[in-house]
Amino acid sequence: MFNARRFPFHGLLGSALSFAFAAAGFVLLVSGCNPKYYAPNTHNVPLLQQKGNGVATFAAGEARAELQGAYAVTKNLAVMLNLASFKPKNDEEGDGGKGQLVEAGLGYYRGFSKNFVFETYGLASIGDVENHFPSSVTNNPTTTGKIESKLFRIGVQSAVGFTSKYFDVAASTRLTALNYHDISGSLIFGGEDQVAYLQGQDKHVLFEPALTLRGGYKSLKLQIQLGHSFNLSHSDFQQDDGHFTIGVGYHLRK
Repeated sequence: MFNARRFPFHGLLGSALSFAFAAAGFVLLVSGCNPKYYAPNTHNVPLLQQKGNGVATFAAGEARAELQGAYAVTKNLAVMLNLASFKPKNDEEGDGGKGQLVEAGLGYYRGFSKNFVFETYGLASIGDVENHFPSSVTNNPTTTGKIESKLFRIGVQSAVGFTSKYFDVAASTRLTALNYHDISGSLIFGGEDQVAYLQGQDKHVLFEPALTLRGGYKSLKLQIQLGHSFNLSHSDFQQDDGHFTIGVGYHLRK
């Protein structure tokens, strides 16, 4: 019978899980009901080791669902594709929002020692965001209470990690430039015109570190990831500052 206590990472994994769930609870507590224009998606950290390796992952968190895939095309070249959908539940007044993101990446990976991998990917993403606050229309009858925008994001994600048959751990960082365009609608929130607000803050630089833990047997592994988003351009921008997701991945290894 498989006994996790025989493996040296047992205590480390338990401590990391406790910290991750506690931190995730804090993220949920500080979230407020106001227009949000950005949420960081889960880092795709495949830790590929050789040509023909691949990973397919489904991840979910608060009001989000994500699909991710990566494949090693050559000895050191890999591609990835990530899809994310964000749809928080509307509050009792019908206020809420949603967003989608499609991301593609091309990267370099290299194994060193037996179980360690370094990887770096260039990423390009397109998406859209929408907020609807019908409760605001009462005090602003000439508005629709809605705002919509498309977005484009480009950047670099690098990671270093340990990977084995039963357990993976990786630290990753993502540095991106985010741009909003085709902004439309008419929403007044907190006495501020949100279209003018977003038009005035349509360009951002984001630094996003994350910690990924995976554990399982053979090709199937459970994944948890905890990350944060630092807006280097506008520290008070209306966005989600962090993410916590749980997922499951299928690992194709040669």
